[in-house]
Amino acid sequence: MARGGLRGLAGALTSAITLAGCGGGGSEAHLPSSQFERAAFGRLSALPPATDLPQSGSARYDGGFVADIRQGDVTPSGRIEGGVTIELEFAEAPATLPIRGALHDITGSFLGEDLRIDALEMVPGGGRLMLDRQGGAVEAGFGAELPLAGEARRLDIGLESPLRGARGRALAGPVSGTILTAPFTDQPHVLTGQFHATTD
Repeated sequence: MARGGLRGLAGALTSAITLAGCGGGGSEAHLPSSQFERAAFGRLSALPPATDLPQSGSARYDGGFVADIRQGDVTPSGRIEGGVTIELEFAEAPATLPIRGALHDITGSFLGEDLRIDALEMVPGGGRLMLDRQGGAVEAGFGAELPLAGEARRLDIGLESPLRGARGRALAGPVSGTILTAPFTDQPHVLTGQFHATTD
């Protein structure tokens, strides 16, 4: 399994955000080649939860995510996608362990404006690996307050998955989240999507 920290992404995982101007009025941005692949998600999400997880060592999972955005979970308001990096440390079960990671190279559109977010870090205490005698599962929450479509907003994105396949080398599951507009009392924009990630 891959070992070590997030050093390979150290240059890319910054908190900077670049917002491009509105480009012609479409509700979706022209996105670069995606790190999320629907075929890969279908294949990985069909793998059964692992029952032979390592009891020590570390692994870094890399992949992609995609999420549609709707206001009040009804009216389409955008779409985003990007990369996923999650790093785990294994132990003997049962245990609940912290994890590290980030969503990165995020592109898409929100309320008709193109956006790019270099990195969305995991919120403090927002990620965990839960191990039991039958297997394990990952929950990870990422978030920050950002200027999105010209206003201060709070973006939160959550991922969930059991460790799947032989020795838990795959993750694949749902993406959920919200975008709240300051003073964070308006009806939220709701994110729903999918993610996948694998390790060597």
